[in-house]
Parts: sequence; C-alpha cells; structure tokens
Amino acid sequence: MDEEKVLAKYDILLGGVGGSAFCPFSGTMLRMNRPLMRKQGAKTHRDTAEEDLLMTAKTVELCFGDDRLSVSLPERATIISPPAPLPALPHLEQAIREAIASPINHEQIRNLVSPRSQVTIAFDDPVIPQFPMKKPDLREVAITILLEELMQAGVRPHHIRLLCANALHRKFTPTELSTILGSRIPLRFSPSHLFCHDAEDREHLIFLGETERGIEIEVNRAVMESDQFFYVNITSLPFHGGWKSIVVGLSSYRSIRHHHRPFRGASGKSVMDARRSSFQKLLWEMGSVVDAELARQGKRIFTIESVLNTAQPQEVIAVYAGHIPDVHEKTLDTLYQQQVVPIDRQYDVAIYGIPDQVYYANLSTINPILVRNQALSYAFGLYQNRPLIREGGIAIFVHPCLPRFHPRHHPSYIEFFEQVLPHLQDPYEIWELYADDFAHRPEYVHRYRYAYGFHGVHPLILWGQGAFPLRHLGRVFLAGARDAETARRIGFEPFASLEEAIAEAEATLGKDCTIACLPMPPMFIPAVQEGEASAGEAKRSR
Repeated sequence: MDEEKVLAKYDILLGGVGGSAFCPFSGTMLRMNRPLMRKQGAKTHRDTAEEDLLMTAKTVELCFGDDRLSVSLPERATIISPPAPLPALPHLEQAIREAIASPINHEQIRNLVSPRSQVTIAFDDPVIPQFPMKKPDLREVAITILLEELMQAGVRPHHIRLLCANALHRKFTPTELSTILGSRIPLRFSPSHLFCHDAEDREHLIFLGETERGIEIEVNRAVMESDQFFYVNITSLPFHGGWKSIVVGLSSYRSIRHHHRPFRGASGKSVMDARRSSFQKLLWEMGSVVDAELARQGKRIFTIESVLNTAQPQEVIAVYAGHIPDVHEKTLDTLYQQQVVPIDRQYDVAIYGIPDQVYYANLSTINPILVRNQALSYAFGLYQNRPLIREGGIAIFVHPCLPRFHPRHHPSYIEFFEQVLPHLQDPYEIWELYADDFAHRPEYVHRYRYAYGFHGVHPLILWGQGAFPLRHLGRVFLAGARDAETARRIGFEPFASLEEAIAEAEATLGKDCTIACLPMPPMFIPAVQEGEASAGEAKRSR
C-alpha cells in the first residue's frame, strides 16, 4: 500500500502525532510521523484544540474503520487495556475428545444414538466470532470429531444433518460456510443435509407454547424431533452461548420479537453481564420449556461450548460438553476470567475506536446502522455492574461512517436508513410502527429465504438496542465522521477529528473531566465497581 495515498485519504480526519498504525487488511505498518489533520491557512478552533492537546498528550492506537490510527489523548486520560490472553489449548482435537468423553451431566454419545438414529448437529453461523479465530476453526474440528463418534456408534451418514443456526441473520452459501467448516465437510454433505436455519419456513418450525410471562417459544423442528440433537458453539462474549443458541439461533420472528424489541423500562443491566441480565433470564425461561419438553421424550440436547482468548487472532482456551445449563456455567466462569477487567469508577468520557469488521458485516460490508450498533452495543455496552460512562457523560466513537450498504446482504437496511430515519428516530415508536411491516413484507421475506439477505426486521432490532445507551448518555460524538448527515441520522454528533471531539467534551463537562480510552479489539468487559465520583459527579454534588 502506498503510504502517501493512505495518508492523503485522511486530510480532513483524525489528528495524530508520531508512532505507527498497522493496517490489518494490507499487512502494512503505516508511519504516523506527521499529523493526519493538515492545517491550511489561518488557525481555526479545530487547530487550536489540537495544539492545546498536543502540548500534554499521550498517543494510542485505535481502530478507524479498516485502519488503525495513532491518536493523541490528554495526559490525564486512562487507557484501559484488555487482559493478557490466557494460554491456548495445546491440542485442540484432544481437548474436544476429552470433553465429549466425559460430558457434564449427560450420557456419552455411544449411549445416545443407534444405527437407526436421526441426528442433527447445529452450529454457530459465520457471524461469530467478530474476527476470524486461529485456524482450524473450532466448528470444523468439533463437527469432524462428532461425525467420527457417530459413525463408530453405527449412525448412517444419510441420517445426519448439519444445521447452521443463523436466526434472523442472513443465510450463508456453501462457500461461505467453508470458511468455518473447512473444505471437506461442505463437499461431504448434500444441500439437503447441510443447510441454514430458515426462520420463515413454517413447515420446519414447531410451536412449544408460552412461558409464564407469555413469551412464545418457536424453534426449528429438528431441535425436538431429532433422536439426538447436538450444538457446537463459540462463546466469544457472555451474550452468546447457552440457551440463546437454541431459542434465538434456531427460532423465528414470532418468538424473537419478545426479547429483541426495545424495552422502555430497561434498567441498564448489560447483556454482557449474563448472570444479572434480564435478557438472559428471559432466554433461560424459554430454554427451560424446551428442556422440559425434551425430557418428556427422554431426550436432552448435547452441547459443545468453547471459549476464546484475547490473542489476535483468537485461540481456544477451553472446551466443555454436556447439558446446556451446566456447561454454560463453566463457559461463563472461564470467559469472565479472560475478559473481565475490574474498574473502580465511572468516567465522564470514554473513547472507542470502531472497526469495519463487525458481527453482522462478517463476509460482507459495514454500513451506518452497523456502525451505530457496534458503537452502542459492542463498545459502550461491554460492561458489568454499571456503565463505564456515568449517567449524562459523553461517548466518543471513532469511525468514518460512510453511507454505504451491501444491497444483497442488507436490503431492508437501505429502506430503513433512507426512508424511515430522516423522519423518525425514536426506537420505541419505530418498533411499534414498522416492525411487523419490515418483518412480513414479501420482498424482504424472499430476500431472507432465498437471496442471502438479513431478515427484514433486523435493522430495527439493532436500532432498538441503542435505546438505553442514548437515554443514559448526555451526548454521543462520532470523531472522524466523513459524512456529517450520516452521523446525525444515526443519532451521533459529527466531529472531523478526535481532538475536536475531546475539546467539545471538555467544554461541556469541564477541563478536568475524566477520560477513559478502550483500544479494541480484542473485546473485553470493564466491571465497574462502586468507587469515587468522577469529576463531573463531584461538581454536581458540591
């Protein structure tokens, strides 16, 4: 990559001094020995803000779309670093074999199947993990071992089906599935034996009733009707795994709408705080209904869950197998040990770099709705106990945020962005007025079922997930925004540079406002304890 061309792209974007930044897509180290914000002519407010900051600054690398940039922060800023990666399993295949040989609260595989058994192996779709893990992918290795075990037990190959648990995400082509399953498995199984879940296929969905709170439970028939059902999971965040794999990953809009809609009374417990989250409690109530119905049939789901570390690329550090509730407790224990960072206070301001590679853009491209979701759900939303930013504080996200969309993968996103958001941004009203429309529109149902598009309602789900963060925060800035109107349309205030955004935060909250910066990836979770008040809180109490 030509350095001058790279730098020229950012004439009007982020400021930076010294250091270097690695571009993960080109493999090039970009030298940052001059500011990325060029000054021409008379000084402006932005120039002055930059100069003031550079006088007492520290530099840190942040994601900025598909680049990593060195940016300047005030000397008083706290850089919160991710935990060091725990050691990877030295022999992944052996660890998987040992886990399934001694399953937690479950029978061994040879006691679960016979030559007559109809077996389904479901697995996480390529949306997870956010960044590709170190090869070979856990799903490829685990499914290969499961197939060997089933063959040894006499199960006939044509009695085995592989099911991608994509929920309302888009379906994936066999070539795309090969990125997680390797090349051999997709060649071995025909389209009728390796396929993606279809949340709109009424023939292959089964309704199990309601929980005591009236939440409807509808899942893929294979969950209930297979003689033995297996699930292979990668728990990259506490939001994933457990019963979510089944009651979300293999469910329908009818069921998912109960817990993926915006809640006006949301308390702010993060979904990353799995043992306190109301969202997780709802899923566990639904899972208990599935578990009880299977128990009446003398069956139980056999899950294989894995945990990744914070290395880049991520590596597997633990594998557990057996009964979902028991397995997931061990998964969470290990995940928290790897990802949770104790923090003794909240901050007035927090800064997050946003990458282009996000969950719902895997094997696709990012768009403004996904930028917003990554910022509010997978940056601000990564906390336990209470938000890292105090109530009324300011979040600063760093991303160019261009109005670009993948027309095949995100068709309803385009209409939502172009025709709904210019007139209405309230997530509760949007859900009430448009959710059923976008969910059931024939063209979007067709695009989901047959043309590799995300479900029509998906952008509305992501929009609703921003409701609590925007209620909690006083202001939300987007630094480095290349299109001001796009930033405003997704609810953010645009700034040409991080320096200018910090200057505005200081003007709003005071020159002594506390600032935290979280360079990601890897993803990690601040656990914010009760502690001393931030500068802004202290001022209000005086």
